[in-house]
Amino acid sequence: MTKPITAPGAKLIIKLGDGATPEVFTAPCGINTRGINFTKATNETNVPDCADPEAPSWTERGIVSMSTEVSGNGVLAMENLTNWQAFLDSTVSKNCQIWIDVPSTDHGGHWDGKFHLTGFNVTGEIGNKVQAAITMQSDGPVTWTPVP
Repeated sequence: MTKPITAPGAKLIIKLGDGATPEVFTAPCGINTRGINFTKATNETNVPDCADPEAPSWTERGIVSMSTEVSGNGVLAMENLTNWQAFLDSTVSKNCQIWIDVPSTDHGGHWDGKFHLTGFNVTGEIGNKVQAAITMQSDGPVTWTPVP
């Protein structure tokens, strides 16, 4: 059996661009659970069998749109609160990168795209640290860049 190449969960990293030229991407502190989800919206068409019109038709699907959602949660690092709030208040999307950093292999890389911060949830419980959860939605294409 050949063991698969894997990466620790901490190596899935959300990085936000600063909008400068050249742009610098940094990972906000505190977000320790991260995810990226890709979806496609489709239209369906039933295509009949011309040789046998009474046979069940097959459903064919056309891609209408594609979207990416990034999520994360963890401890709210207070030094990032102003940046999260400014991102939420902005009507302009931000360049972001979502990395899978696999050291010493040629299997890592990152997704690049523009995102809107569409959800920023802050919660607190007595005896625990203040928590934050974020949701970002893509604004246009998201591309994969492998890093050898």
